[in-house]
Amino acid sequence: MSPTLQANVLSVFGWVIRGSFMAGILVLLVLIVQFLFKNKLEARWKYLIWLPVAIRLLLPWAPESSLSLYNVLSLEAISPGFHQKAQDPTAFKNAGIAGEAAVQRNRTLSPESNGATVPASSHEPGSVQKRGFWWSEIKNMSFIHMLFALWLAGVLFLSAKTVFDQNRLKQALRAGRTIDTPQLSAIFQETKHLFGIKRKVRFVASERIPGPAVVGFFKPAVVISPSLLVTLQKDQLQLILAHEFAHIRRRDVAVNWMMHMILILHWFNPLLWFAIHRARQDQEIACDACALDRMRPQQKNAYGQTIIHVLEHLSVSHYQPGLAGLSATHKEMKRRLMMIRHFNKRSYRLSILGMGMILALGSVTLVNAKESGAESAPQKASMQLQQNSKVALDKENDIIYPEGNIDRELYKKELEKIQKKAEAAAKALTPEEKKYIEDETNRVKELSKETGDMYVLYHKYKDLNSGLDLSYWGGIEEFSTYEDYLKRASALEGSILKQPANLPGGYKFLSATIEGPTKGKFVDEVKAEGKKSGKPIYAKKIEWKEAADIRLKYTNGKDTLTFSKYTKDPEGSKNEGFFNDTLPEHIYPKSVFWYDGGKYEYGVSATSDIPRKEKIEILKAAVKK
Repeated sequence: MSPTLQANVLSVFGWVIRGSFMAGILVLLVLIVQFLFKNKLEARWKYLIWLPVAIRLLLPWAPESSLSLYNVLSLEAISPGFHQKAQDPTAFKNAGIAGEAAVQRNRTLSPESNGATVPASSHEPGSVQKRGFWWSEIKNMSFIHMLFALWLAGVLFLSAKTVFDQNRLKQALRAGRTIDTPQLSAIFQETKHLFGIKRKVRFVASERIPGPAVVGFFKPAVVISPSLLVTLQKDQLQLILAHEFAHIRRRDVAVNWMMHMILILHWFNPLLWFAIHRARQDQEIACDACALDRMRPQQKNAYGQTIIHVLEHLSVSHYQPGLAGLSATHKEMKRRLMMIRHFNKRSYRLSILGMGMILALGSVTLVNAKESGAESAPQKASMQLQQNSKVALDKENDIIYPEGNIDRELYKKELEKIQKKAEAAAKALTPEEKKYIEDETNRVKELSKETGDMYVLYHKYKDLNSGLDLSYWGGIEEFSTYEDYLKRASALEGSILKQPANLPGGYKFLSATIEGPTKGKFVDEVKAEGKKSGKPIYAKKIEWKEAADIRLKYTNGKDTLTFSKYTKDPEGSKNEGFFNDTLPEHIYPKSVFWYDGGKYEYGVSATSDIPRKEKIEILKAAVKK
């Protein structure tokens, strides 16, 4: 290896060692902060607080500052000789140059083991002291080269393993079966729309991938195993898909790749293995919070039960960078259920405490130690940390935001993005507007709860509503008796579902649900009226006379028979008539669908083996046009 190339490679190794040491200290600080504020930091911010660690590891250079924590905790203080070689790897070009370079540094910088400074006159050429020092440098140089070779071997091994695992994952994805049944596709598209995902996303069934999971970043696919799918009801499937689309919206697969590449470079650091393990756990909980933020409050319990149900069917698997999926140990599951139980929609918005913690950590760990004047650095850092905590609200340009394009500079760019958005939102909102938003939201919640009416809210500042300009309250009516359902359904326009005269013996009414529309002309009208009003939030009651979705469920105590009417996906098949679920027959639901050319589609599914011909007759009798 040429001296120049050797120096450059060792320079990279030195950068890795320094970065790993600094990040290790930062990991301990993050863990302490999470422990001290475990009941005060919301799920999203417990995850985002790991960002300074990633930024520290990715920084090729950082400015020097007297505020830096590394003025107190430095690699130089722990291992002076190693630090010097990491800082100046060109010293390894040859022994003579190394000796003189080390002597030159020791004249002013390096203390000997006894704590005394070595005088320059004691290292004259040809002296015994110089020859002893030269031999010491040779031995140390060999040790550093040995460490470098070991590190490089680890990097190459993990890189090769990553390529191998990724190829296996791609093969498993190609071997999977695309789920294109009308009912399941409708649920998939509905959930995708709920999260505002405009990218093309595949829906795949595969037993070879530990799903449910999101695979891939540029061409994402939601993967679920058929053996799990067979155990799910429609509502449970929708909740699972909500979790997976939250992963896509948050770009978690790209983030996982970033963490994995960091881990390959820093494989020797056990603190970083633990940190990334914890970050993946916090990612799952933050993803739960993102999913719950798009749901009605009443769905929290159902979401928690669904997560438990899914995890009972999952086998333990190792994390892979190319996917983001449901996973949890018993201890992690307890944390997730506690978050779900206490989740509040407002907790997913901006957090003053979370931002303050990230700013405080970043101000003392994302800058390097100052080469001179380090004696006063601890006191200055302490005073500045207190000042930063006090003015955290004023530094809007330092707010971190987790969305945007992902590349090598992911975290820096995301930081800049949230700075601009938060600054704009802060300028737009006055104290009166904040109070108005809170009062109006609470008023609509109470009205919807008391009257059962459906309201659509237009958000002028959509950054305060997770980037969405509309939210919905009400519009979902549930019935426990057939009489109550029929009374409400009979007052609606258009087709409805009724109890079929040829209902199989032993089946009794279980439940019914009627859902109002979330699409239509009223969406554009509310947006236009909201913009015209100029109010920070605008609410409108939606009078709807035709249901978008209806579900009737019957049971004989063992099996379930479900009738459905739902709005047809415009991008779906245009074929008319009756058709079966295209999945294998053992996959639930065993369904027959009926499309008569209108905007609605009807279906019947059963957990028992009812002949297709009989299902068609029952479905025809259940639809009242």
